[in-house]
Amino acid sequence: MRLQDITVEVRDKSLTRRGLVRPEELQLELTDNFNNVGEWKLTLAAESPLAQTLRTPGAGIIVTGPTDVLMSGPMVTAEFAATQDDPGGTITFSGVSDTVILADTLAFPDPTNPNGASQTLAHDVRQGKAEDVMHSYVMANIGPSAPVERRKTHLVDGVSQGRGPAVIKSARFPVLGNLLTELALLGNLGFRVVQRGQTLVFETFEITDRTKLIRLDVANGSLAGQRVAISPPGVTRAIVAGQGEMVKRQFLQVQTPASLAAEADWGRRIEQFIDQRNTDKWDELQQAGDEAMEESGFTAVNVQVVPMEDGAMRFGHDWSLGDKVSVVVEDQELTSNATGMVMRIGADGFQVGVLLGDPTGFSVDAALSKRVTSTESRVSQLERTSDIGAAADNQLLSIMGVY
Repeated sequence: MRLQDITVEVRDKSLTRRGLVRPEELQLELTDNFNNVGEWKLTLAAESPLAQTLRTPGAGIIVTGPTDVLMSGPMVTAEFAATQDDPGGTITFSGVSDTVILADTLAFPDPTNPNGASQTLAHDVRQGKAEDVMHSYVMANIGPSAPVERRKTHLVDGVSQGRGPAVIKSARFPVLGNLLTELALLGNLGFRVVQRGQTLVFETFEITDRTKLIRLDVANGSLAGQRVAISPPGVTRAIVAGQGEMVKRQFLQVQTPASLAAEADWGRRIEQFIDQRNTDKWDELQQAGDEAMEESGFTAVNVQVVPMEDGAMRFGHDWSLGDKVSVVVEDQELTSNATGMVMRIGADGFQVGVLLGDPTGFSVDAALSKRVTSTESRVSQLERTSDIGAAADNQLLSIMGVY
């Protein structure tokens, strides 16, 4: 990816494009995360007509790369600053990707009822191919087929090709984005919401295996730098608990060849208890265990890289977020998915950093944050389902030393 490949447009609340930020004035920081919400920061002169548009609630930007839209999303804060050298001042806008609407939304037990306090169904149970189920949950809760009160303006459904395994999922107020992440793990899928034309499109796509094409290595000139960590699995045997009490409660143990191999390699049997009291279906219990294995039931390879801007295998052109690629680490060729991207454009030039694998392998603080988030998720799950039982970056570029 190169600076000349990037365009940034400002849109208003109606998603109408109001103008293009001139390349010589562009000061942009972009952080995107695979199957998660991205963030952006754009600085404009206060007197710019685009600044006046962008400071209006509901306005946002569209960032386009060499082959496709990299990110689009709304502004969330606008900060004015002025100095004696620049009395006119600048406004620094911060925003998020349009995928945030999936984090803003809960999957209701009865999505046809827009009132969360008067839900009469225990769960919204859907089954089918993973990709189809993902689209179905989004459209039922915030798409054109949702009740008007919950319908997201301008949101339309992208194409589902019915990819992934057959799944069954029960929803009772989970965050919609979290629900989609679980399904995407099983189907080896990616998802996002992005502006195309005058609409926001919920898109899903299959992770592309480019390991035979993309081989990242400092020695072959495809990387300006790298930092690598290899860490043990997060779980090797998942104990999934369904419904019932005491000795009559359903229990299922799930492991995979990869988790058992990692267990042997590291000499650690790592067990995890997964509370699934919201269901009594054995297929769904198995699926919960499979999700845990897909997320962390293997030896983790965590790589931070800075691709060469003029290399033969350019990020954003030959490979992109979500793709599986090869990376050479200490003479070993490993494979990993591109899970994060940080891009910076400013007075210091154009810089891109890419994260391969799980970022928590590099930062104690990030690892702690992940554990806290996981704990909060489990507590939230318990709170949501207890009635059932009762009734029955910049950091990446800084770490890499780019700036």
